[in-house]
Amino acid sequence: MPSPRIDAVPSSRAAAPSERAVGWLLVACLALAIALRLPGLGAGLWFDEIQTLVDYVRQPIGQIVTTFDSQNQHLLYSVLARLSVASLGETAAALRLPSVILGVLSILAFFRLARRVVPVDEALVGAFALALSYHHVWFSQNARGYTGLLLFSLLATVEFWELLRGEDNNRGRALRYGVWMALAMYTHLTAGAVVAAHLLVLAGVAMTPAGRGAARRGGAAVVLAGLFAAILYAPVLGQIARTMFGPNPFAADSEWESPLWLIAETVRGLVGSLPGGWLALAVVVLVGGSGLVSFWRRDRRLTLLMILPGIITAAVVLATGHNLWPRFFFFSAGFAVLIAVRGGFAVAERLLPRGGRLLAQVGAAAAIAASGFLVPRAWGPKQDFGGAAAHVERARSADDAVVTVDLTDYPYRRYFGRRWPTVTSLDSLETVERQHPRTWLLYTFPIRLAAVQPGIWERLAQAYDTSAVFPGTVGGGAVVVMVSRTRDGPT
Repeated sequence: MPSPRIDAVPSSRAAAPSERAVGWLLVACLALAIALRLPGLGAGLWFDEIQTLVDYVRQPIGQIVTTFDSQNQHLLYSVLARLSVASLGETAAALRLPSVILGVLSILAFFRLARRVVPVDEALVGAFALALSYHHVWFSQNARGYTGLLLFSLLATVEFWELLRGEDNNRGRALRYGVWMALAMYTHLTAGAVVAAHLLVLAGVAMTPAGRGAARRGGAAVVLAGLFAAILYAPVLGQIARTMFGPNPFAADSEWESPLWLIAETVRGLVGSLPGGWLALAVVVLVGGSGLVSFWRRDRRLTLLMILPGIITAAVVLATGHNLWPRFFFFSAGFAVLIAVRGGFAVAERLLPRGGRLLAQVGAAAAIAASGFLVPRAWGPKQDFGGAAAHVERARSADDAVVTVDLTDYPYRRYFGRRWPTVTSLDSLETVERQHPRTWLLYTFPIRLAAVQPGIWERLAQAYDTSAVFPGTVGGGAVVVMVSRTRDGPT
Protein backbone atom coordinates (compact mmCIF):
# COMPACT_ATOMS: atom_id res chain seq x y z
CA MET A 1 0.00 0.00 0.00
CA PRO A 2 2.49 2.66 -1.10
CA SER A 3 1.53 6.22 -0.36
CA PRO A 4 3.28 9.54 -0.03
CA ARG A 5 4.27 10.83 3.36
CA ILE A 6 2.25 13.65 4.83
CA ASP A 7 4.27 16.54 6.15
CA ALA A 8 2.19 18.83 8.33
CA VAL A 9 3.60 22.04 6.88
CA PRO A 10 1.41 25.14 6.58
CA SER A 11 0.41 26.21 3.11
CA SER A 12 2.75 28.64 1.43
CA ARG A 13 -0.18 30.96 0.93
CA ALA A 14 -0.62 31.50 4.70
CA ALA A 15 1.96 32.58 7.24
CA ALA A 16 2.47 30.05 9.99
CA PRO A 17 1.90 31.33 13.53
CA SER A 18 4.90 31.24 15.84
CA GLU A 19 5.32 28.29 18.19
CA ARG A 20 4.81 30.67 21.11
CA ALA A 21 1.50 31.87 19.67
CA VAL A 22 0.44 28.29 18.99
CA GLY A 23 1.25 27.35 22.57
CA TRP A 24 -0.81 30.19 24.03
CA LEU A 25 -3.73 29.42 21.73
CA LEU A 26 -3.65 25.79 22.82
CA VAL A 27 -3.57 26.81 26.49
CA ALA A 28 -6.56 29.09 25.88
CA CYS A 29 -8.37 26.25 24.14
CA LEU A 30 -7.83 23.87 27.05
CA ALA A 31 -8.80 26.52 29.61
CA LEU A 32 -12.00 27.18 27.67
CA ALA A 33 -12.68 23.45 27.52
CA ILE A 34 -12.37 23.17 31.30
CA ALA A 35 -14.64 26.17 31.86
CA LEU A 36 -17.37 24.72 29.62
CA ARG A 37 -17.32 21.33 31.34
CA LEU A 38 -17.87 22.49 34.91
CA PRO A 39 -21.39 24.03 34.77
CA GLY A 40 -24.06 21.40 35.33
CA LEU A 41 -21.52 18.79 36.36
CA GLY A 42 -23.68 17.85 39.33
CA ALA A 43 -26.96 17.59 37.39
CA GLY A 44 -29.07 14.44 37.49
CA LEU A 45 -27.38 11.11 36.75
CA TRP A 46 -28.75 8.79 34.10
CA PHE A 47 -29.31 5.04 34.34
CA ASP A 48 -25.82 3.87 33.30
CA GLU A 49 -24.11 6.36 35.62
CA ILE A 50 -26.28 5.24 38.52
CA GLN A 51 -25.50 1.59 37.87
CA THR A 52 -21.78 2.41 37.63
CA LEU A 53 -21.90 4.18 40.98
CA VAL A 54 -23.99 1.62 42.85
CA ASP A 55 -22.48 -1.58 41.48
CA TYR A 56 -18.84 -0.59 41.13
CA VAL A 57 -17.70 2.82 42.38
CA ARG A 58 -19.02 2.20 45.89
CA GLN A 59 -16.91 -0.96 46.15
CA PRO A 60 -13.25 -1.21 47.25
CA ILE A 61 -10.74 -0.97 44.41
CA GLY A 62 -9.75 -4.60 44.94
CA GLN A 63 -13.32 -5.66 44.24
CA ILE A 64 -13.67 -3.28 41.28
CA VAL A 65 -10.68 -4.69 39.40
CA THR A 66 -11.80 -8.28 39.98
CA THR A 67 -15.41 -7.77 38.86
CA PHE A 68 -16.60 -7.83 35.25
CA ASP A 69 -20.20 -8.99 35.54
CA SER A 70 -21.81 -6.41 33.27
CA GLN A 71 -21.10 -4.64 30.00
CA ASN A 72 -21.70 -1.48 32.00
CA GLN A 73 -18.41 -2.06 33.81
CA HIS A 74 -15.77 0.27 32.35
CA LEU A 75 -12.93 -0.98 34.52
CA LEU A 76 -10.46 1.90 34.28
CA TYR A 77 -13.18 4.50 34.70
CA SER A 78 -14.63 2.71 37.73
CA VAL A 79 -11.19 2.79 39.38
CA LEU A 80 -10.69 6.50 38.62
CA ALA A 81 -14.20 7.36 39.78
CA ARG A 82 -13.63 5.41 43.00
CA LEU A 83 -10.53 7.49 43.71
CA SER A 84 -12.41 10.70 42.93
CA VAL A 85 -15.43 9.86 45.09
CA ALA A 86 -13.24 8.65 47.94
CA SER A 87 -11.37 11.97 47.88
CA LEU A 88 -14.24 14.41 47.23
CA GLY A 89 -17.32 12.65 48.54
CA GLU A 90 -20.12 10.85 46.75
CA THR A 91 -21.58 13.52 44.50
CA ALA A 92 -22.51 13.52 40.83
CA ALA A 93 -19.72 16.02 40.15
CA ALA A 94 -17.09 13.85 41.83
CA LEU A 95 -18.34 10.79 39.96
CA ARG A 96 -17.98 12.63 36.65
CA LEU A 97 -14.72 14.46 37.34
CA PRO A 98 -12.47 11.79 35.76
CA SER A 99 -14.49 12.08 32.56
CA VAL A 100 -13.92 15.84 32.52
CA ILE A 101 -10.17 15.39 32.93
CA LEU A 102 -9.97 12.66 30.30
CA GLY A 103 -12.10 14.73 27.93
CA VAL A 104 -9.88 17.81 28.20
CA LEU A 105 -6.77 15.67 27.76
CA SER A 106 -8.33 14.13 24.64
CA ILE A 107 -8.32 17.60 23.05
CA LEU A 108 -4.59 17.81 23.69
CA ALA A 109 -4.13 14.32 22.24
CA PHE A 110 -6.13 15.36 19.18
CA PHE A 111 -3.82 18.33 18.70
CA ARG A 112 -0.75 16.07 18.91
CA LEU A 113 -2.13 13.88 16.13
CA ALA A 114 -3.35 16.79 14.02
CA ARG A 115 0.02 18.56 14.13
CA ARG A 116 1.54 15.54 12.43
CA VAL A 117 -0.90 15.28 9.55
CA VAL A 118 -2.32 18.76 8.81
CA PRO A 119 -1.08 22.36 8.99
CA VAL A 120 -1.06 23.96 12.42
CA ASP A 121 -4.04 26.24 11.73
CA GLU A 122 -6.19 23.21 10.94
CA ALA A 123 -4.97 21.49 14.12
CA LEU A 124 -5.98 24.52 16.19
CA VAL A 125 -9.35 24.77 14.48
CA GLY A 126 -10.02 21.11 15.26
CA ALA A 127 -9.00 21.53 18.91
CA PHE A 128 -11.33 24.50 19.39
CA ALA A 129 -14.10 22.63 17.57
CA LEU A 130 -13.85 19.80 20.11
CA ALA A 131 -13.61 22.22 23.03
CA LEU A 132 -16.88 23.92 22.01
CA SER A 133 -18.64 20.80 20.77
CA TYR A 134 -21.96 19.94 22.42
CA HIS A 135 -21.26 16.23 22.09
CA HIS A 136 -17.75 16.46 23.52
CA VAL A 137 -19.02 18.49 26.47
CA TRP A 138 -21.85 15.99 27.02
CA PHE A 139 -19.53 13.00 27.06
CA SER A 140 -17.05 14.86 29.25
CA GLN A 141 -19.82 15.15 31.83
CA ASN A 142 -20.85 11.51 31.51
CA ALA A 143 -19.52 9.19 34.23
CA ARG A 144 -18.52 6.52 31.74
CA GLY A 145 -15.29 5.62 30.00
CA TYR A 146 -15.95 7.12 26.58
CA THR A 147 -13.71 10.19 26.87
CA GLY A 148 -10.94 7.93 28.14
CA LEU A 149 -11.42 5.67 25.14
CA LEU A 150 -11.17 8.71 22.87
CA LEU A 151 -8.03 9.94 24.64
CA PHE A 152 -6.11 6.67 24.58
CA SER A 153 -7.18 5.82 21.02
CA LEU A 154 -5.80 9.16 19.81
CA LEU A 155 -2.55 8.76 21.76
CA ALA A 156 -2.09 5.23 20.42
CA THR A 157 -2.78 6.39 16.87
CA VAL A 158 -0.08 9.07 17.19
CA GLU A 159 2.52 6.44 18.11
CA PHE A 160 1.30 3.97 15.51
CA TRP A 161 1.45 6.60 12.78
CA GLU A 162 5.01 7.50 13.71
CA LEU A 163 5.96 3.81 13.70
CA LEU A 164 4.61 3.52 10.16
CA ARG A 165 6.64 6.55 9.15
CA GLY A 166 9.79 5.08 10.64
CA GLU A 167 10.60 7.93 13.02
CA ASP A 168 13.46 7.57 15.51
CA ASN A 169 13.13 5.87 18.92
CA ASN A 170 10.93 3.09 17.61
CA ARG A 171 11.28 1.05 20.81
CA GLY A 172 9.98 3.93 22.88
CA ARG A 173 7.10 4.48 20.48
CA ALA A 174 6.20 0.79 20.49
CA LEU A 175 6.20 0.80 24.28
CA ARG A 176 4.03 3.91 24.47
CA TYR A 177 1.66 2.47 21.88
CA GLY A 178 1.33 -0.67 23.95
CA VAL A 179 0.53 1.32 27.09
CA TRP A 180 -2.00 3.65 25.45
CA MET A 181 -3.74 0.88 23.55
CA ALA A 182 -3.91 -1.35 26.61
CA LEU A 183 -5.45 1.48 28.65
CA ALA A 184 -7.97 2.06 25.86
CA MET A 185 -8.97 -1.60 25.97
CA TYR A 186 -9.06 -1.55 29.78
CA THR A 187 -11.47 1.36 29.51
CA HIS A 188 -13.79 -0.32 27.01
CA LEU A 189 -13.42 -3.46 24.93
CA THR A 190 -14.60 -1.68 21.77
CA ALA A 191 -11.01 -0.41 21.60
CA GLY A 192 -10.34 -3.79 20.04
CA ALA A 193 -11.74 -2.26 16.84
CA VAL A 194 -8.84 0.21 16.83
CA VAL A 195 -6.35 -2.64 17.18
CA ALA A 196 -8.09 -4.57 14.41
CA ALA A 197 -7.88 -1.51 12.14
CA HIS A 198 -4.17 -1.19 12.88
CA LEU A 199 -3.62 -4.86 12.04
CA LEU A 200 -5.45 -4.48 8.72
CA VAL A 201 -3.30 -1.49 7.82
CA LEU A 202 -0.18 -3.44 8.80
CA ALA A 203 -1.27 -6.30 6.54
CA GLY A 204 -1.52 -3.90 3.62
CA VAL A 205 1.82 -2.28 4.43
CA ALA A 206 3.55 -5.67 4.70
CA MET A 207 2.55 -6.54 1.14
CA THR A 208 5.09 -4.05 -0.22
CA PRO A 209 8.86 -4.58 0.16
CA ALA A 210 9.33 -1.00 1.34
CA GLY A 211 6.75 -1.44 4.05
CA ARG A 212 7.97 -4.61 5.71
CA GLY A 213 10.12 -2.74 8.22
CA ALA A 214 7.15 -0.62 9.25
CA ALA A 215 5.02 -3.75 9.48
CA ARG A 216 7.53 -5.35 11.86
CA ARG A 217 7.66 -2.26 14.05
CA GLY A 218 3.89 -1.94 14.15
CA GLY A 219 3.45 -5.65 14.75
CA ALA A 220 5.75 -5.54 17.76
CA ALA A 221 3.76 -2.61 19.16
CA VAL A 222 0.47 -4.49 18.75
CA VAL A 223 1.93 -7.52 20.53
CA LEU A 224 2.94 -5.28 23.44
CA ALA A 225 -0.58 -3.81 23.57
CA GLY A 226 -2.08 -7.29 23.72
CA LEU A 227 0.35 -8.35 26.45
CA PHE A 228 -0.34 -5.27 28.59
CA ALA A 229 -4.11 -5.61 28.11
CA ALA A 230 -3.95 -9.28 29.11
CA ILE A 231 -2.12 -8.34 32.31
CA LEU A 232 -4.72 -5.69 33.17
CA TYR A 233 -7.61 -8.05 32.47
CA ALA A 234 -6.00 -11.07 34.15
CA PRO A 235 -8.17 -10.82 37.32
CA VAL A 236 -11.38 -10.98 35.25
CA LEU A 237 -10.44 -13.11 32.25
CA GLY A 238 -12.81 -15.86 33.30
CA GLN A 239 -15.72 -13.43 33.51
CA ILE A 240 -15.28 -11.68 30.17
CA ALA A 241 -16.75 -14.38 27.93
CA ARG A 242 -19.76 -14.90 30.21
CA THR A 243 -20.41 -11.18 30.42
CA MET A 244 -19.90 -10.30 26.75
CA PHE A 245 -21.68 -13.29 25.23
CA GLY A 246 -23.96 -14.47 28.04
CA PRO A 247 -27.50 -13.24 28.79
CA ASN A 248 -27.83 -9.54 29.54
CA PRO A 249 -30.51 -8.81 32.18
CA PHE A 250 -31.21 -5.44 30.55
CA ALA A 251 -31.27 -6.76 26.96
CA ALA A 252 -34.42 -6.52 24.87
CA ASP A 253 -35.45 -6.91 21.26
CA SER A 254 -36.24 -3.36 20.29
CA GLU A 255 -35.74 -0.65 17.71
CA TRP A 256 -32.32 0.01 19.29
CA GLU A 257 -30.94 -2.98 17.35
CA SER A 258 -31.90 -1.52 13.97
CA PRO A 259 -29.25 0.18 11.78
CA LEU A 260 -31.99 2.50 10.56
CA TRP A 261 -32.64 3.60 14.15
CA LEU A 262 -28.91 4.25 14.61
CA ILE A 263 -28.81 6.40 11.49
CA ALA A 264 -31.97 8.27 12.45
CA GLU A 265 -30.78 8.83 16.03
CA THR A 266 -27.36 10.00 14.85
CA VAL A 267 -28.91 12.42 12.38
CA ARG A 268 -31.35 13.66 15.03
CA GLY A 269 -28.51 14.25 17.46
CA LEU A 270 -26.41 16.09 14.89
CA VAL A 271 -29.28 18.26 13.68
CA GLY A 272 -30.10 19.21 17.26
CA SER A 273 -26.50 20.00 18.20
CA LEU A 274 -25.29 21.82 15.08
CA PRO A 275 -26.00 25.53 14.56
CA GLY A 276 -28.15 25.71 11.48
CA GLY A 277 -29.77 22.29 11.85
CA TRP A 278 -30.32 20.41 8.60
CA LEU A 279 -28.43 22.96 6.51
CA ALA A 280 -25.40 22.63 8.78
CA LEU A 281 -25.62 18.83 8.59
CA ALA A 282 -25.62 18.99 4.78
CA VAL A 283 -22.52 21.20 4.90
CA VAL A 284 -20.84 18.78 7.34
CA VAL A 285 -21.52 15.86 4.98
CA LEU A 286 -20.11 17.84 2.06
CA VAL A 287 -16.94 18.93 3.80
CA GLY A 288 -16.53 15.51 5.43
CA GLY A 289 -16.58 13.88 2.01
CA SER A 290 -14.08 16.42 0.74
CA GLY A 291 -11.85 15.73 3.74
CA LEU A 292 -11.90 12.01 3.08
CA VAL A 293 -10.97 12.55 -0.55
CA SER A 294 -8.17 14.93 0.44
CA PHE A 295 -6.67 12.52 2.97
CA TRP A 296 -7.10 9.53 0.65
CA ARG A 297 -5.16 11.27 -2.09
CA ARG A 298 -2.37 12.19 0.30
CA ASP A 299 -2.00 9.01 2.37
CA ARG A 300 -4.28 6.00 2.27
CA ARG A 301 -2.75 4.48 5.38
CA LEU A 302 -3.72 7.45 7.51
CA THR A 303 -7.20 7.55 6.03
CA LEU A 304 -7.76 3.90 6.87
CA LEU A 305 -6.46 4.43 10.40
CA MET A 306 -9.20 7.03 10.89
CA ILE A 307 -12.20 5.32 9.24
CA LEU A 308 -11.65 1.59 9.79
CA PRO A 309 -12.20 1.57 13.59
CA GLY A 310 -15.74 2.91 13.21
CA ILE A 311 -16.52 0.54 10.35
CA ILE A 312 -15.23 -2.47 12.30
CA THR A 313 -17.19 -1.42 15.39
CA ALA A 314 -20.41 -1.22 13.39
CA ALA A 315 -19.77 -4.61 11.78
CA VAL A 316 -19.09 -6.32 15.13
CA VAL A 317 -22.09 -4.75 16.85
CA LEU A 318 -24.37 -5.80 13.99
CA ALA A 319 -22.93 -9.32 13.90
CA THR A 320 -23.45 -9.81 17.65
CA GLY A 321 -26.97 -8.36 17.67
CA HIS A 322 -26.05 -5.71 20.24
CA ASN A 323 -27.95 -2.45 20.60
CA LEU A 324 -26.60 0.11 18.13
CA TRP A 325 -26.00 3.10 20.37
CA PRO A 326 -24.25 6.17 18.87
CA ARG A 327 -22.03 6.41 21.97
CA PHE A 328 -20.16 3.30 20.80
CA PHE A 329 -18.66 5.47 18.06
CA PHE A 330 -17.64 8.47 20.15
CA PHE A 331 -14.02 7.28 20.19
CA SER A 332 -13.92 8.23 16.48
CA ALA A 333 -14.87 11.86 17.24
CA GLY A 334 -11.29 13.07 16.91
CA PHE A 335 -10.91 11.42 13.52
CA ALA A 336 -14.26 12.80 12.36
CA VAL A 337 -13.31 16.36 13.35
CA LEU A 338 -9.92 16.02 11.66
CA ILE A 339 -11.55 14.86 8.44
CA ALA A 340 -14.20 17.60 8.59
CA VAL A 341 -11.66 20.37 9.19
CA ARG A 342 -9.44 19.12 6.37
CA GLY A 343 -12.50 19.06 4.11
CA GLY A 344 -13.49 22.60 5.04
CA PHE A 345 -10.07 23.93 4.16
CA ALA A 346 -9.97 21.87 0.95
CA VAL A 347 -13.34 23.22 -0.20
CA ALA A 348 -12.37 26.80 0.65
CA GLU A 349 -9.08 26.54 -1.25
CA ARG A 350 -10.89 25.09 -4.23
CA LEU A 351 -13.41 27.95 -4.23
CA LEU A 352 -10.85 30.68 -3.61
CA PRO A 353 -7.32 29.60 -4.59
CA ARG A 354 -5.59 32.75 -3.35
CA GLY A 355 -7.44 33.44 -0.12
CA GLY A 356 -8.94 30.05 0.60
CA ARG A 357 -7.14 29.39 3.86
CA LEU A 358 -8.17 32.76 5.29
CA LEU A 359 -11.74 32.09 4.20
CA ALA A 360 -11.64 28.67 5.86
CA GLN A 361 -10.22 30.11 9.09
CA VAL A 362 -12.91 32.80 9.27
CA GLY A 363 -15.67 30.35 8.42
CA ALA A 364 -14.42 27.82 10.96
CA ALA A 365 -14.21 30.48 13.67
CA ALA A 366 -17.81 31.52 13.00
CA ALA A 367 -19.05 27.92 13.01
CA ILE A 368 -17.20 27.10 16.24
CA ALA A 369 -18.55 30.22 17.95
CA ALA A 370 -22.09 29.31 16.89
CA SER A 371 -21.54 25.78 18.16
CA GLY A 372 -20.56 27.19 21.53
CA PHE A 373 -24.02 28.69 21.97
CA LEU A 374 -25.47 25.16 21.94
CA VAL A 375 -23.19 23.89 24.72
CA PRO A 376 -25.55 24.94 27.60
CA ARG A 377 -28.00 22.34 26.34
CA ALA A 378 -25.57 19.71 27.61
CA TRP A 379 -25.59 21.06 31.17
CA GLY A 380 -29.05 19.83 32.12
CA PRO A 381 -29.78 16.56 33.93
CA LYS A 382 -29.07 13.53 31.84
CA GLN A 383 -32.13 11.93 33.41
CA ASP A 384 -34.21 13.79 35.99
CA PHE A 385 -35.21 10.93 38.28
CA GLY A 386 -35.04 13.27 41.26
CA GLY A 387 -37.41 15.84 39.77
CA ALA A 388 -39.93 13.17 38.83
CA ALA A 389 -39.84 11.66 42.33
CA ALA A 390 -40.36 15.06 43.95
CA HIS A 391 -43.33 15.73 41.67
CA VAL A 392 -44.99 12.44 42.64
CA GLU A 393 -44.44 13.05 46.33
CA ARG A 394 -46.13 16.46 46.05
CA ALA A 395 -49.05 15.33 43.91
CA ARG A 396 -50.00 11.94 45.36
CA SER A 397 -52.42 11.39 48.21
CA ALA A 398 -51.75 9.09 51.14
CA ASP A 399 -53.87 6.29 49.69
CA ASP A 400 -52.37 6.41 46.18
CA ALA A 401 -49.95 3.79 44.92
CA VAL A 402 -46.64 4.65 43.27
CA VAL A 403 -44.98 2.03 41.08
CA THR A 404 -41.97 1.80 38.82
CA VAL A 405 -41.54 -0.29 35.69
CA ASP A 406 -38.54 -1.67 33.83
CA LEU A 407 -35.63 0.82 33.86
CA THR A 408 -37.07 3.08 36.56
CA ASP A 409 -36.97 0.27 39.13
CA TYR A 410 -33.20 0.12 39.59
CA PRO A 411 -32.53 3.89 40.04
CA TYR A 412 -35.36 4.47 42.52
CA ARG A 413 -34.75 1.31 44.52
CA ARG A 414 -30.94 1.12 44.54
CA TYR A 415 -29.92 4.80 44.34
CA PHE A 416 -32.79 6.90 45.70
CA GLY A 417 -33.87 4.32 48.28
CA ARG A 418 -37.56 4.52 47.40
CA ARG A 419 -39.60 1.50 48.46
CA TRP A 420 -41.92 1.75 45.50
CA PRO A 421 -42.89 -1.64 44.09
CA THR A 422 -42.11 -2.42 40.49
CA VAL A 423 -44.69 -3.92 38.14
CA THR A 424 -43.43 -6.68 35.88
CA SER A 425 -46.60 -7.55 34.00
CA LEU A 426 -50.02 -6.19 33.12
CA ASP A 427 -51.56 -8.44 35.78
CA SER A 428 -49.35 -7.02 38.52
CA LEU A 429 -50.23 -3.47 37.47
CA GLU A 430 -53.97 -4.21 37.48
CA THR A 431 -53.65 -5.78 40.92
CA VAL A 432 -52.15 -2.56 42.25
CA GLU A 433 -54.86 -0.51 40.56
CA ARG A 434 -57.65 -2.52 42.25
CA GLN A 435 -56.14 -1.89 45.67
CA HIS A 436 -55.75 1.90 45.44
CA PRO A 437 -57.89 4.86 44.32
CA ARG A 438 -55.14 6.10 42.01
CA THR A 439 -51.88 4.66 40.72
CA TRP A 440 -48.83 6.67 39.78
CA LEU A 441 -46.33 5.05 37.43
CA LEU A 442 -42.89 6.33 36.42
CA TYR A 443 -41.22 5.12 33.24
CA THR A 444 -38.39 6.06 30.91
CA PHE A 445 -37.05 4.96 27.50
CA PRO A 446 -40.45 4.32 25.85
CA ILE A 447 -38.88 2.40 22.93
CA ARG A 448 -37.68 -0.25 25.34
CA LEU A 449 -40.78 -0.25 27.56
CA ALA A 450 -43.06 -0.82 24.58
CA ALA A 451 -40.85 -3.77 23.53
CA VAL A 452 -40.48 -5.52 26.90
CA GLN A 453 -43.89 -4.73 28.42
CA PRO A 454 -46.38 -4.28 25.55
CA GLY A 455 -49.34 -5.01 27.84
CA ILE A 456 -48.36 -2.31 30.32
CA TRP A 457 -47.61 0.09 27.45
CA GLU A 458 -51.11 -0.39 26.04
CA ARG A 459 -52.65 -0.03 29.48
CA LEU A 460 -50.91 3.32 29.98
CA ALA A 461 -52.35 4.57 26.69
CA GLN A 462 -55.87 3.42 27.55
CA ALA A 463 -56.26 4.19 31.26
CA TYR A 464 -53.60 6.72 32.27
CA ASP A 465 -52.88 10.40 31.78
CA THR A 466 -49.50 12.07 31.63
CA SER A 467 -49.02 14.03 34.82
CA ALA A 468 -45.57 15.41 34.03
CA VAL A 469 -42.56 14.86 31.79
CA PHE A 470 -39.06 15.55 33.06
CA PRO A 471 -36.72 15.90 30.07
CA GLY A 472 -33.14 14.69 30.07
CA THR A 473 -30.23 15.15 27.71
CA VAL A 474 -29.99 11.39 27.07
CA GLY A 475 -31.91 10.59 23.92
CA GLY A 476 -35.31 9.11 24.82
CA GLY A 477 -34.40 9.39 28.51
CA ALA A 478 -37.14 11.70 29.74
CA VAL A 479 -38.72 10.43 32.98
CA VAL A 480 -42.49 10.34 32.50
CA VAL A 481 -44.98 10.38 35.36
CA MET A 482 -48.32 8.74 34.56
CA VAL A 483 -51.42 8.70 36.76
CA SER A 484 -54.44 6.43 36.39
CA ARG A 485 -57.78 7.96 35.52
CA THR A 486 -60.50 8.05 38.14
CA ARG A 487 -63.97 6.75 37.40
CA ASP A 488 -65.18 10.32 37.03
CA GLY A 489 -62.64 11.10 34.31
CA PRO A 490 -59.10 12.36 34.04
CA THR A 491 -57.39 13.62 37.17
